[in-house]
Amino acid sequence: MKLLKYVLLISFVVSTFQISAQQNYLQKCWNKQVKNLTKEVLVLSFQEDLNRLNHSFEPWQQTNYAVKGKVWCSAEQFLKEDTLVSGQRTYYSKSVFSKSELLLLDYGDKDLFSVTKEMFVNQIFNSARYNPANLINYFVENSVTLSKESTENSAVYSTTINKTEIRLFIDKSQDLLTKITTLSYDDLFGDIIGTIRYSDFTVMGKIYFPKKITISKINGKLEDKITLSNAMLAQKTPTLLEKPANYEHVKAIEKKPEIKTERFNDNIHFVELKHTDDKVMIVEFADFLLVAEAPVNSSNGELIIAEARRIAPGKPLKYFVFGHYHPHYLGGIRPFIHKGAKIITSKMDRAYVTYLADAQHTLQPDSLQLEPAPLLIEEIRDSLSITDGTYEMKIFFIGEKSQHTKDYLIYYFPKEKMLFEDDLVWRKKEGPVQKTNAREVGLYNAVKELGLDVELIIQSWPVSDYGVKTVIPFQELEEAMKIE
Repeated sequence: MKLLKYVLLISFVVSTFQISAQQNYLQKCWNKQVKNLTKEVLVLSFQEDLNRLNHSFEPWQQTNYAVKGKVWCSAEQFLKEDTLVSGQRTYYSKSVFSKSELLLLDYGDKDLFSVTKEMFVNQIFNSARYNPANLINYFVENSVTLSKESTENSAVYSTTINKTEIRLFIDKSQDLLTKITTLSYDDLFGDIIGTIRYSDFTVMGKIYFPKKITISKINGKLEDKITLSNAMLAQKTPTLLEKPANYEHVKAIEKKPEIKTERFNDNIHFVELKHTDDKVMIVEFADFLLVAEAPVNSSNGELIIAEARRIAPGKPLKYFVFGHYHPHYLGGIRPFIHKGAKIITSKMDRAYVTYLADAQHTLQPDSLQLEPAPLLIEEIRDSLSITDGTYEMKIFFIGEKSQHTKDYLIYYFPKEKMLFEDDLVWRKKEGPVQKTNAREVGLYNAVKELGLDVELIIQSWPVSDYGVKTVIPFQELEEAMKIE
């Protein structure tokens, strides 16, 4: 019995020591990087090389922005004001974050942004791209324990904040946070890993902070760089933004899926997805179906497939095609791969489609994640005819002529003399016919070069009424081309 008590006592002491050791690295890190920020404010100037994926000319093409500004960092507050240069334009933003609120004046806005509860919570780790004090403080306050992923050199601490898995990597030799990784979900790319690396540490008073920060995004596809300088200490933060009366975080609006199907004729059906503002085309042939466009995410892809089955029960889904690589046209591609549809794509999009097909979706599994299927591709060069021997649809590659993307496809129906395209024509519903824009000129010239007899153009986006037509007589485009 005495031996058992002795063993239990030893186990308790060892366990207590282990718990103490687990907390030690995080606490030491907090002591060096956060402790003095409970009494003082660290003020830093920064320059940022920021890269984003916008609606660019080709997949993975980055848009670069030069950003510079100032940040104020304390244990429980983070403030930022900065300027962002894009081309010839300069935009301004300000943000104020504390344990109770997030005030945000976004680039180009005159009024405060309607911040959701999710945005507020996410700011705990989003602010870490400039300084990790708030995040370290959060880990300490929530008693996050040492992870089994820890190594001889790095103490790793892991937790989840608003569905984002976050890991802190503390260098044991320095007791400094040198790396953060985030694992989150993206509708298009699935599971995405982000990495923030801190280097060139210095000290102001007793506060350690990094002067160089590198941010890797979307599984290493993009990289941002931040340089911090002109460090100084202040006793309090400034009033960058005034808190409005009756301030509160708004609830995120979840758009409920809403679809409406219109039968154009015996072969063509248009499905409007009002929640994404897109029009999808389902083409019914004698013994198979083709779907053109699937916006944003896998859930919408499944909705479209269900509608296709309702329209033509029993007919296999043979083809899926997208007009260009932007998310509103191929974001829902994965369910079509799962169902065995052949993906029609140009050579330049083949690698991008393969990346989307292979992307892991473990955080929010879709049908392709749960039941993997091979990617079937039919590559289009200049044109492709889809026919059942009687009815015909033609797909043409116009690429850069679209003045929008390098991969642009348009769909032509000889019988109907109708052209379906994504987003090239912008004709006002009211008022005189206005001069054509670059995209319209590109489409018009492509139609003429291909010798297509077009009477009607139908456009995928938008569905909402923005004062523009989405069903356009080709004659109107011809008239607009004559305007000097």
